[in-house]
Amino acid sequence: MGIDRNFLIKAAGLSVGVVLGGVLGPVVFVPAGLNDPSSSSLGAFIGAVLGFALASAIVVARRRRRDRELEFAANSVLREAGLPASITAKVKDSRVTLMGEVDEYSQRQTADRVVSTVPGIAGVSNQIRLRGAGGLSTDAIKRTIEEALQHDAELNARGIKVRVEHSRIVLEGTVQSWAESSEAEEIAWNVPGIEQVENRLQIAA
Repeated sequence: MGIDRNFLIKAAGLSVGVVLGGVLGPVVFVPAGLNDPSSSSLGAFIGAVLGFALASAIVVARRRRRDRELEFAANSVLREAGLPASITAKVKDSRVTLMGEVDEYSQRQTADRVVSTVPGIAGVSNQIRLRGAGGLSTDAIKRTIEEALQHDAELNARGIKVRVEHSRIVLEGTVQSWAESSEAEEIAWNVPGIEQVENRLQIAA
């Protein structure tokens, strides 16, 4: 693993500051009454602080510029994928946050997938929501998900428990495979208005 470039910039700023401060310290402080060693030490300290501060500012500027480039790229691939303009990507520290609303769960998945392919992206937080819960109550949402789980031919739903907390779904219990776990999570996401699905399903040994 290579050394982080931002670390090198800060280290260089610190080192240059120490050297320049040590050289210029006597020029500045000896006339004020300090001896040469004290002037050099004080100059080196001040130079180190200023050099590190300047290098840190450069690192922040580089990071922000990089984030703007990644944000432009992420939003470009969303549009190229034919996804609705309601989906937007924001980038901070190379991590993408997807926001907005869609009509279909598949659009949410596609947005996550295409943005993850952008070089330089460190991670994706998918906060895209499905539009409108249609006025469903908590009980109605729970019943809708449970019925969908029971009618799915590829899923044994007997070991799955559904808990609804406002627009957040928690899936608990045991399934036979990762495929069943993924299928159950997708079913939960297909209920309009759901903002979060927490999959706590365990895979049977």
